[in-house]
Amino acid sequence: MTATHALSAIAALCALASAAPAQQPTGFLDRTVTVGALTMKYQVYVPNTYDRHRRNPVILFMHGSGERGSDGLKQTQVGMPAQIRLHRDWFGDAIVVMPQCPDDSVFRGVIAQAAFAAFETSVKEFHGDRERFYVTGLSMGAYGTWQQIVDHPGVFAAAVAVSGGLTPSADMANLYVSVNGDDPYAYVAQMTKDLPVWIFHGGRDDVVPTEQSRKLVAAMKAAGSSPHYTEYPDLGHGAWDRAYGDEELWKWLFAQRLTKASR
Repeated sequence: MTATHALSAIAALCALASAAPAQQPTGFLDRTVTVGALTMKYQVYVPNTYDRHRRNPVILFMHGSGERGSDGLKQTQVGMPAQIRLHRDWFGDAIVVMPQCPDDSVFRGVIAQAAFAAFETSVKEFHGDRERFYVTGLSMGAYGTWQQIVDHPGVFAAAVAVSGGLTPSADMANLYVSVNGDDPYAYVAQMTKDLPVWIFHGGRDDVVPTEQSRKLVAAMKAAGSSPHYTEYPDLGHGAWDRAYGDEELWKWLFAQRLTKASR
């Protein structure tokens, strides 16, 4: 082959490469989002079946207090993200957004705003299906789940809260859900009246007392809702491995859709 022919072949290969669509990265992807003076790290799980031509369900997952920090990684090691690594087939084509709360903070105020901004950014980047947005969290992140619902009514098709509550826990006085009025249980019950909800709690929880979930479930029922409630009598605060490790939870979650009537 002459030098001219070789150059022509290389040019042809380059043209083919430039014409081919770029492959979308998949797996756990590093991202950052900035809201005001706050820059928050988050990760997005993108399944290897991702198709940018298809609308995809999107889950916002919020971690517990032990995963706070700025490494952008710890929040992917516990709860739902750990189950993704074990059972990727359970999650199908779902996009999962995992913001990391900074040290000494909770998912409220600007932190909650940044978490939602990470969610919305991911929705746009990965073609989220607005009928299939879900929110979940464990412990401190379960408080964050209720905060997101209060702050963004009509956005999510379903919610899952594990080992959470509405008023301060035994070890964090600044951990609570910001609501209007004096009764957070009645307020959240009204805000979730048309929202499919599944709440999990350990019966021996002395960090976020089990009574918090029991009281919220009672308020929801009084408001006319029918929440799913699972209490594990043998577990303490760490109920998330069993809750998120239940395949039936994910079958239920992905069956929920946001209808025009519920927005």
